[in-house]
Amino acid sequence: MALSHVILHVGLCSAIARTNPSNQFGLQVKIADRRGIVRFSKAFRIERGDDDGPKIVEFDVAQGTYRIDAFTPKYGCSFDDFLTFLDGHDRSITENLVSTPERAERQMLISGSSPQSFLYVNPTFVLLNKTATGCNKPVGDPLPLQVDVENDQDAYYANLNADPSAGSTPVQLALRLRTSTHQYHYVRVPLPFPAPWGGWPQMVHFDVTQDEIDGLATQPVNTLLCLKLWETKVYY
Repeated sequence: MALSHVILHVGLCSAIARTNPSNQFGLQVKIADRRGIVRFSKAFRIERGDDDGPKIVEFDVAQGTYRIDAFTPKYGCSFDDFLTFLDGHDRSITENLVSTPERAERQMLISGSSPQSFLYVNPTFVLLNKTATGCNKPVGDPLPLQVDVENDQDAYYANLNADPSAGSTPVQLALRLRTSTHQYHYVRVPLPFPAPWGGWPQMVHFDVTQDEIDGLATQPVNTLLCLKLWETKVYY
């Protein structure tokens, strides 16, 4: 199994940002799996420097979904998050140290390999009203969804959380891709959403190929496409 090389960009909290540029601070990074077994732990020494931009640390980790915790013992700043790493894919991440962090909750993590062209179709995930939208039918306005998509050169990673303002409306999850004419293709993701929160997110592997992206060129826009060749795998 190939390791994933992680490039972690760490945003400074205000307590560190106010210190002298020559100051160094310690950052303890810990990565644990669902069973709580620590898979990586290291204390880094980081120089404050002359700018307020993120500081970079690098390490390797095996494929999987983990909880990452990082803290600065001297300044009391920290962050935590849930992250997925793919076999043989490097990943660049940005996390911000804060003095009063909220515990991370991610109802669903979706990730997979993708071609570089995936970045140019502005991929994101949306929620549609399931009672008003069916396969090969026009889509209406998306429902509220908290989503963050990160694109690397050969993979993508998405964090999804249901927005409370969506209420109890039955929903359909879809991948939305922008066309060259600034319209959209919607590809159904055949998974129930939101996933129940039990302290660990649902993990979904959803690869996207160049052939699949090219094949959308002949498909209708602003329509829910239920394409059977687009395969998803769910891990609990």
